[in-house]
Amino acid sequence: MSNKVRTVIIIVALIGIVVTATLMITTTIQYKKGEQEYAQIENLAVSDDTQGEHTDAHDKKEEEEVREFKNNPNRSDFPDMEIDHKSLKDKNRDYVGWLYVGSAGISYPVVQGADNEYYLHNTFENKPNFAGCLFIDCQDKADFTMFNTFVYGHAMKNGSMFGNLRKLRKDPSLVKNDPYIYMFLEDGIYRYQVYAYYIDKKDSSMYNSAQNIKEYRQYIRNAMDYSMAECEAKPDEEQPSITLVTCSGSGSNKTRFFVHGIFLDRYLY
Repeated sequence: MSNKVRTVIIIVALIGIVVTATLMITTTIQYKKGEQEYAQIENLAVSDDTQGEHTDAHDKKEEEEVREFKNNPNRSDFPDMEIDHKSLKDKNRDYVGWLYVGSAGISYPVVQGADNEYYLHNTFENKPNFAGCLFIDCQDKADFTMFNTFVYGHAMKNGSMFGNLRKLRKDPSLVKNDPYIYMFLEDGIYRYQVYAYYIDKKDSSMYNSAQNIKEYRQYIRNAMDYSMAECEAKPDEEQPSITLVTCSGSGSNKTRFFVHGIFLDRYLY
């Protein structure tokens, strides 16, 4: 091997090292910025004792009934958290509510953008960052009255955003001991119980929203059939669902992780 060829190889190797180091530094900085922003948002907007825990005529009638939410007057049944919705709305007009999943240590604001791309790459404060922000599907209703409301988020390697959902796959006892998903909306706290969770392909048919009560009932049954563990929840098929979706795996093998919760009750402020 000539000295010239050896020199070229060394230069290419050094460039590779520099590029890799730069990417690692950039990634670290992005993670840190994202963590700092959401920590500040939580300190601003959350007061609690849990911080740090992380159709035909017939079908049409039934479709209307599915939107009748059951109220629960007992505040002690819900997490001891108070959300400053006004402050969050002032910071971002796309703010919808606050998501809390105790079993996975998830506690973040949720937004709804004009599309399903923007908040994949921008934080709650509209800062470019690959952590993004949790957001509901742009075609869903922000009051969670549809048959099924989708909430998307990145599975960050440091566990932030929906990264800690992987804990549910590794330890089924988490869902068994604490099966609840909470959405803090401006009018009250909505509680859902996890009834299924599983990994599916990235173009999964489970992204499809039900158009009527018949399709919705089948959707719930399909989700339960796919579930990687049997959940104790027995879904009331007349009640709406919340579905958390994030990525699983990497590269060309990347799949999607779905977590479905059925509405149980709500506490109105």
